[in-house]
Amino acid sequence: METKAEKKINTDSLFYLIGAFFGALTGGYCGESFWGAVGGLVIGLFIGMFFLNVLVKRKSEEEAA
Repeated sequence: METKAEKKINTDSLFYLIGAFFGALTGGYCGESFWGAVGGLVIGLFIGMFFLNVLVKRKSEEEAA
């Protein structure tokens, strides 16, 4: 018999990627410049980091308990 090991998909980087992309898109649109897009990218990364580490991790810890 073969045993199949379950692969756990790591989706953490997806939160950072989505935050960075839409942050840069919003910053570029609002600032109408390259530096607005860079600022939006940085802010989007921070928002993605906050969302992942505070909201998502807390929810998964509550479900495990």
